[in-house]
Amino acid sequence: AFGDVNPPVHGWATWVVYKIDQKLQGGKADREFLEEVFHKLLLNFTWWVNRKDKNGNNIFQGGFLGMDNIGVFDRSAQLPTGGYIEQSDGTSWMAMFTLNMLRMSLELAKENPTYQSLATKFFEHFLYIAGAMASEGIDLWDEQDEFFYDVLHLENGENLPLKLRSMVGLIPLFAVTTIEPSLLEKVP
Repeated sequence: AFGDVNPPVHGWATWVVYKIDQKLQGGKADREFLEEVFHKLLLNFTWWVNRKDKNGNNIFQGGFLGMDNIGVFDRSAQLPTGGYIEQSDGTSWMAMFTLNMLRMSLELAKENPTYQSLATKFFEHFLYIAGAMASEGIDLWDEQDEFFYDVLHLENGENLPLKLRSMVGLIPLFAVTTIEPSLLEKVP
């Protein structure tokens, strides 16, 4: 279904292209490219938050083109049981997108301090997502299994973890970044 959304990896791709180009140019970064794409990514980030977070709780749904074969259900279609699925992988892709935006904000803040407040916003948003993944009532993380699972929310209010080991539970490992101390000195 070409109407399904793709995982939001374009923030990551932007950062990788920026860093490769910087290396090829002998350390000179194409800041104009980063800034222009960053503003487009801001619009897309807002779309994701407003369209794919059904309950406004920083847990995401909606199915993903190319990832539809890793779950039990077609996660873009109406469920046969009713209700909806809180997605471990969808939420994790958004956590990764948030960290990509944080990293770009920090890079842009080196020359323009107004980006520092955006960096703070993305850091906070990442913490909200990370906290929501283990919150009461959702629990995408299973402490006993030490693995992430999707959670099926039935119309009667019951929440059922879909305890199947698949890529769904590994996608949270993508939501990591490293920030060098030298960068933090430049953009406190």
